Amino acid sequence: MEDKIIKTKGVHFGLYFGLFLVLLLLYAYVIDNNFFASYWYLGILVLGFFVNGLWVIGDLKKTQNGFITFKEGFTVFFISNALAFLLSTIVTILIFIVIDPDLQATVKEITISKTTEIMENMNAPIDKIDETIEGLKSQNNFSLVAQIKGYFSTLVVASIAGLLLALILKNNKED
Repeated sequence: MEDKIIKTKGVHFGLYFGLFLVLLLLYAYVIDNNFFASYWYLGILVLGFFVNGLWVIGDLKKTQNGFITFKEGFTVFFISNALAFLLSTIVTILIFIVIDPDLQATVKEITISKTTEIMENMNAPIDKIDETIEGLKSQNNFSLVAQIKGYFSTLVVASIAGLLLALILKNNKED
Protein backbone atom coordinates (compact mmCIF):
# COMPACT_ATOMS: atom_id res chain seq x y z
CA MET A 1 0.00 0.00 0.00
CA GLU A 2 2.76 2.47 0.94
CA ASP A 3 4.60 1.75 -2.34
CA LYS A 4 1.49 2.75 -4.26
CA ILE A 5 1.22 6.02 -2.32
CA ILE A 6 4.89 6.75 -2.95
CA LYS A 7 4.56 6.12 -6.68
CA THR A 8 1.34 8.12 -6.93
CA LYS A 9 2.81 11.11 -5.10
CA GLY A 10 6.03 10.89 -7.11
CA VAL A 11 4.15 10.88 -10.41
CA HIS A 12 1.75 13.61 -9.24
CA PHE A 13 4.51 15.99 -8.16
CA GLY A 14 6.65 14.98 -11.15
CA LEU A 15 3.92 16.09 -13.53
CA TYR A 16 3.55 19.43 -11.73
CA PHE A 17 7.30 20.04 -11.61
CA GLY A 18 7.60 18.93 -15.23
CA LEU A 19 4.87 21.39 -16.22
CA PHE A 20 6.77 24.12 -14.36
CA LEU A 21 9.97 23.27 -16.26
CA VAL A 22 8.13 23.14 -19.59
CA LEU A 23 6.50 26.52 -18.93
CA LEU A 24 9.96 28.03 -18.26
CA LEU A 25 11.20 26.55 -21.54
CA LEU A 26 8.20 27.88 -23.43
CA TYR A 27 8.62 31.33 -21.89
CA ALA A 28 12.26 31.40 -22.97
CA TYR A 29 11.38 30.13 -26.44
CA VAL A 30 8.32 32.23 -27.19
CA ILE A 31 8.91 35.46 -25.27
CA ASP A 32 12.62 35.96 -24.49
CA ASN A 33 15.40 33.84 -25.99
CA ASN A 34 17.89 35.69 -23.77
CA PHE A 35 16.27 33.95 -20.81
CA PHE A 36 17.96 30.67 -21.86
CA ALA A 37 21.35 32.16 -20.96
CA SER A 38 20.37 34.22 -17.93
CA TYR A 39 21.15 33.73 -14.27
CA TRP A 40 17.46 34.21 -13.56
CA TYR A 41 16.63 31.07 -15.53
CA LEU A 42 19.20 29.05 -13.61
CA GLY A 43 18.10 30.55 -10.29
CA ILE A 44 14.43 29.80 -10.92
CA LEU A 45 15.29 26.23 -11.95
CA VAL A 46 17.32 25.62 -8.79
CA LEU A 47 14.68 27.22 -6.57
CA GLY A 48 11.93 25.18 -8.24
CA PHE A 49 13.99 22.03 -7.79
CA PHE A 50 14.37 22.52 -4.04
CA VAL A 51 10.77 23.64 -3.55
CA ASN A 52 9.56 20.54 -5.38
CA GLY A 53 11.88 18.28 -3.38
CA LEU A 54 10.81 19.67 -0.03
CA TRP A 55 7.17 19.70 -1.08
CA VAL A 56 7.00 16.12 -2.38
CA ILE A 57 8.85 14.65 0.60
CA GLY A 58 6.89 16.82 3.03
CA ASP A 59 3.58 15.84 1.46
CA LEU A 60 4.39 12.14 1.71
CA LYS A 61 5.51 12.63 5.30
CA LYS A 62 2.22 14.41 6.09
CA THR A 63 0.24 11.61 4.42
CA GLN A 64 2.05 9.09 6.62
CA ASN A 65 1.25 10.96 9.86
CA GLY A 66 4.64 12.66 10.11
CA PHE A 67 6.75 9.56 9.55
CA ILE A 68 8.92 8.83 6.55
CA THR A 69 11.92 6.59 6.11
CA PHE A 70 15.02 7.59 4.22
CA LYS A 71 14.14 5.12 1.45
CA GLU A 72 10.59 6.43 1.08
CA GLY A 73 11.77 10.04 1.00
CA PHE A 74 14.41 9.38 -1.60
CA THR A 75 12.13 7.18 -3.72
CA VAL A 76 9.34 9.75 -3.96
CA PHE A 77 11.91 12.48 -4.68
CA PHE A 78 13.59 10.41 -7.40
CA ILE A 79 10.34 9.47 -9.15
CA SER A 80 9.22 13.09 -9.12
CA ASN A 81 12.47 14.41 -10.59
CA ALA A 82 12.94 11.60 -13.11
CA LEU A 83 9.50 12.30 -14.58
CA ALA A 84 9.84 16.10 -14.50
CA PHE A 85 13.29 16.07 -16.12
CA LEU A 86 12.05 13.60 -18.75
CA LEU A 87 9.16 15.88 -19.69
CA SER A 88 11.48 18.87 -19.85
CA THR A 89 14.02 16.96 -21.97
CA ILE A 90 11.35 15.81 -24.42
CA VAL A 91 10.07 19.36 -24.86
CA THR A 92 13.64 20.66 -25.23
CA ILE A 93 14.31 18.08 -27.95
CA LEU A 94 11.06 19.01 -29.69
CA ILE A 95 11.85 22.73 -29.61
CA PHE A 96 15.56 22.64 -30.49
CA ILE A 97 15.66 19.70 -32.91
CA VAL A 98 12.20 19.32 -34.44
CA ILE A 99 10.36 22.68 -34.30
CA ASP A 100 13.13 25.29 -34.51
CA PRO A 101 16.65 23.95 -35.17
CA ASP A 102 17.85 27.51 -35.89
CA LEU A 103 17.24 28.35 -32.23
CA GLN A 104 20.38 26.38 -31.36
CA ALA A 105 22.56 28.96 -33.12
CA THR A 106 20.64 31.85 -31.57
CA VAL A 107 21.07 30.53 -28.03
CA LYS A 108 24.74 29.75 -28.69
CA GLU A 109 25.31 33.36 -29.85
CA ILE A 110 23.52 34.72 -26.77
CA THR A 111 25.59 32.46 -24.51
CA ILE A 112 28.85 33.51 -26.17
CA SER A 113 27.90 37.19 -25.90
CA LYS A 114 26.97 36.93 -22.21
CA THR A 115 30.05 34.84 -21.40
CA THR A 116 32.32 37.36 -23.13
CA GLU A 117 30.68 40.23 -21.26
CA ILE A 118 31.06 38.51 -17.89
CA MET A 119 34.67 37.56 -18.52
CA GLU A 120 35.52 41.10 -19.66
CA ASN A 121 33.88 42.53 -16.53
CA MET A 122 36.06 40.19 -14.45
CA ASN A 123 39.14 41.45 -16.32
CA ALA A 124 39.96 38.00 -17.68
CA PRO A 125 42.92 37.85 -20.06
CA ILE A 126 42.01 38.07 -23.76
CA ASP A 127 43.57 34.66 -24.49
CA LYS A 128 41.36 33.03 -21.81
CA ILE A 129 38.29 34.73 -23.24
CA ASP A 130 39.19 33.55 -26.76
CA GLU A 131 39.83 30.02 -25.49
CA THR A 132 36.47 29.93 -23.69
CA ILE A 133 34.63 31.29 -26.74
CA GLU A 134 36.24 28.67 -29.01
CA GLY A 135 35.16 25.98 -26.55
CA LEU A 136 31.58 27.28 -26.59
CA LYS A 137 31.56 27.43 -30.39
CA SER A 138 32.68 23.81 -30.67
CA GLN A 139 30.00 22.47 -28.29
CA ASN A 140 26.68 21.12 -29.52
CA ASN A 141 24.53 21.20 -26.38
CA PHE A 142 21.28 20.64 -28.23
CA SER A 143 21.93 17.42 -30.13
CA LEU A 144 19.86 14.38 -29.25
CA VAL A 145 22.86 12.67 -27.66
CA ALA A 146 23.72 15.79 -25.63
CA GLN A 147 20.11 16.03 -24.41
CA ILE A 148 20.06 12.39 -23.32
CA LYS A 149 23.42 12.77 -21.56
CA GLY A 150 22.13 15.96 -19.96
CA TYR A 151 19.03 14.17 -18.70
CA PHE A 152 21.03 11.46 -16.97
CA SER A 153 23.72 13.77 -15.58
CA THR A 154 21.06 16.12 -14.20
CA LEU A 155 19.29 13.15 -12.66
CA VAL A 156 22.53 12.03 -10.98
CA VAL A 157 23.21 15.48 -9.51
CA ALA A 158 19.57 15.81 -8.43
CA SER A 159 19.75 12.39 -6.81
CA ILE A 160 22.66 13.46 -4.66
CA ALA A 161 20.61 16.44 -3.47
CA GLY A 162 17.66 14.07 -2.99
CA LEU A 163 19.74 11.80 -0.80
CA LEU A 164 20.58 14.76 1.42
CA LEU A 165 16.97 15.99 1.58
CA ALA A 166 15.66 12.51 2.38
CA LEU A 167 18.28 12.14 5.11
CA ILE A 168 17.40 15.51 6.64
CA LEU A 169 13.62 15.00 6.46
CA LYS A 170 13.39 11.36 7.50
CA ASN A 171 11.46 10.56 10.65
CA ASN A 172 11.18 6.85 11.43
CA LYS A 173 8.49 5.43 13.68
CA GLU A 174 9.66 4.35 17.10
CA ASP A 175 9.46 0.57 17.49
